[in-house]
Amino acid sequence: MSELETVSRRLTLAVAALLVAAGAGEAQDRTTVWDGVYTAEQAERGEAVYKSHCLSCHLADFSGTEEASALAGEPFMESWREDTVGNLYTRVRNLMPFDEPASLSDDAYVDSVAYLLQVNGFPAGAAELTVAGAADVRIEAEDGPGDVPSFALVSAVGCLERGDGADWVLARATRAVRTTDPSDSSPEALAALAGRPLGTRTFELMAVYPDPAAHAGHVMEAKGFLIRSPDGDRINVSALGMVADACGP
Repeated sequence: MSELETVSRRLTLAVAALLVAAGAGEAQDRTTVWDGVYTAEQAERGEAVYKSHCLSCHLADFSGTEEASALAGEPFMESWREDTVGNLYTRVRNLMPFDEPASLSDDAYVDSVAYLLQVNGFPAGAAELTVAGAADVRIEAEDGPGDVPSFALVSAVGCLERGDGADWVLARATRAVRTTDPSDSSPEALAALAGRPLGTRTFELMAVYPDPAAHAGHVMEAKGFLIRSPDGDRINVSALGMVADACGP
């Protein structure tokens, strides 16, 4: 092997090592419900809150009723996977108890969320869950991230193309990711999306208004409610914004 080839090989290995290290660092920085984000004592306090304020609607087995959602097992994951514990806390705080929403202390609400994490089999840890800390904790399955469930409010980026008939589709689209804001993204947020690679997904766009014909062939961000279907996934559009004026080859 020549000296030039040796240097090139060493450089390639060094770059590969850096990429692996960067990926490992990113994985370590990512916090999920499997990282022990609450304590057993906190969950015990949350159990008392649940029994006093939640059990009558969501029931002792957490199965819920027609008016109250299930809070454990697959129904819980269908509602919350790929979301954050912070959003779960906000939902509980703003809407519960049903007859007196937002009437408990922040500590009571965050303790009740810790109890729900315990009920769903997520492990306890050494530090208590906090309102600030919950914002960055992702809810996902033990084997890692998965697709966002149907009826979630999402954002996806892709090429706007004419579909069958008068329909529009988002082609070469990224995976749908959850969003908490159904309205138009700011110019700064759209600009931040411009450098990201497109994907391989296709979403049929529903209820697009006004007519987006002027943006045909543009890279667009679509926001709205995701509808999973064996015939193809759809987004019931709440906002459509231009990311770039050409989709490229």
